[in-house]
Amino acid sequence: MRRFGRWPQGVALAAACLLSGCIATQRDVLELEQQSDEIKFQVSELKKSVASLQANQADLAIKIDQVHSDLSVFTETLKDSQNSMGQLSSKIDDLQAVLERKMSGLGETIGKRQSQLEERIQETEAKAIQAQKEAERLATARLTPSQLFRSAQTHLNKKQHALAVQGFETYLKKYPKAEAADQALYFLGEAHSAQKAWEKAARQYALVLDKHPKSKLTPAARLKYATCLIHMNTELGEAKRYLQSISEDFPKSPESAAAVKLLQKIPPAKSRQE
Repeated sequence: MRRFGRWPQGVALAAACLLSGCIATQRDVLELEQQSDEIKFQVSELKKSVASLQANQADLAIKIDQVHSDLSVFTETLKDSQNSMGQLSSKIDDLQAVLERKMSGLGETIGKRQSQLEERIQETEAKAIQAQKEAERLATARLTPSQLFRSAQTHLNKKQHALAVQGFETYLKKYPKAEAADQALYFLGEAHSAQKAWEKAARQYALVLDKHPKSKLTPAARLKYATCLIHMNTELGEAKRYLQSISEDFPKSPESAAAVKLLQKIPPAKSRQE
């Protein structure tokens, strides 16, 4: 009886253990089911993400194809533009060559016409001068000595130096011993000086001093003769002597003061040792 009484207790203990194990197993199953559901959900989300990525990749592929297409079109357009630019450049070069030929021809034509025009102008001027000289010659041939002198002097006053030279030369040739010959020589020197023909001018002033030593124009002739020598930068010693002679021989003349000033501008002569 005691043994029988103890057995149900053992059975109860075993049943309790089995029941406890069953409860634990059900919990594990539930946890596994929950984990499985979560994994399924994650897999589903991953599938959605993959599908979205695949869709985006497809769109990207389409866009890349479009870019390639656009790039091909652009490349062809660029090639066409380059060809057009090359053709335009060739046309510009051709046009420039044509223009250069035309400009060269035009320049030659203008140069020839200009040369011809200059020759005609020179011929016309020469004829005009010759005609004027002839008219002056005919006019002076009929003039009295005083009229001829005044005519030449008028030309000098008007700064018509070439005509003045012609008039005084004609006067001196026709009337070399006239009373106003010294004045004619002096004014002839003035006409040459105005043209900066210093040597010719000096020759006329020297003739005044040589042929008419008692002329009232002697101080002025000496001053002008020395001035011509200074301009020619020759015979500066002689120029200096003539200037000094003015102050010595004509101390009260206006030319004396001018001679003193001009003397100061003549550089001193270098010594032989230098």
